[in-house]
Amino acid sequence: MQNPQRYRSFFWPIVLIGVGAIWLMVNLNIISLTSLNTLVQLWPIILIVLGLNMLFGHQNSWIGAAIGVLAIGTVIGFLVFGPALGLTSAYPGNVQVETFTTPLENTTSANFVLDLSSEPVDIHALSNSTELINAKIGHTGTMVYTVTGSETKSVHLAQLSNPSNWFRFDFSFVNLKWDLGLTSQIPVGLTMDGGSGSVTADLSGLKLSSLQASMGSGSSNFTLPESTQAYQAKIDSGSGSVNMNLPAHTNLTLQMDSGSGSLNISLLAGAAVRVEVLDSGSGSLNLPSNLKSTGTSAGNGMGEWQTTGYDTAATKLLIKITNRGSGSVNIH
Repeated sequence: MQNPQRYRSFFWPIVLIGVGAIWLMVNLNIISLTSLNTLVQLWPIILIVLGLNMLFGHQNSWIGAAIGVLAIGTVIGFLVFGPALGLTSAYPGNVQVETFTTPLENTTSANFVLDLSSEPVDIHALSNSTELINAKIGHTGTMVYTVTGSETKSVHLAQLSNPSNWFRFDFSFVNLKWDLGLTSQIPVGLTMDGGSGSVTADLSGLKLSSLQASMGSGSSNFTLPESTQAYQAKIDSGSGSVNMNLPAHTNLTLQMDSGSGSLNISLLAGAAVRVEVLDSGSGSLNLPSNLKSTGTSAGNGMGEWQTTGYDTAATKLLIKITNRGSGSVNIH
């Protein structure tokens, strides 16, 4: 009697490739270290997957491969997109909600440096407040909050991951979020280092003197303020999409370095706008019909465009796209 044919399962090679891919995404800041805690917390699902492979994986090589691909794809999808949705599986004893505040007092200007993590972030202006900052933060790591200076203050806010949290067992889901209120009473500069969480920054109520943001894999939405003083903003986008809402009556210079995510810039009607594209990139470029070429063009989507009457306008928006990646650039 012939022995039944046995197949070598592709399950374990695919799992090893998947583990390597996850660590690579951690090194690229696509997945945060704190999110790796969910890998252990999903151990019942891991047991189910192993059982399915034992039952069916040796009957047909491609069944084992399909089980491995489905398992790794599910884990990576949850680790990448779960934090951006505010869903973080965490050990309740390590979940904290802390509030950080500093009074405005005699401060005349301030600079905020925000090192963001995997939690969603909401930034907005404080109205009629005597506080320099009011930050309510839900997290599982350790927060760093420092304020230095007297009349000109520097505020640094960051989260340190805690390796002891990675191997906690719990199956509850806690909505973690950073809610940051910044003073609207004095000029402020804002520097942001984005993480994997989404960012919503409504800065329309701030006296913004400068903005510099290096974004990560989470999507981000910025609304910039009108101002009587000219200011500059520089955005370095990552793999997440970036949406910008610009004011109509402000002298603003916006420098954009786009990545693999799409870049969408919304203009108000009547704004005097000039767009300078200094890099070709591989993504598409879409401009509104009221922007006319100045005749300066280097080809491959590079060139200069502006609205009629830009040179004589009292307030101007200058958009410089200095680096273009693979994501589309849409100005409308």
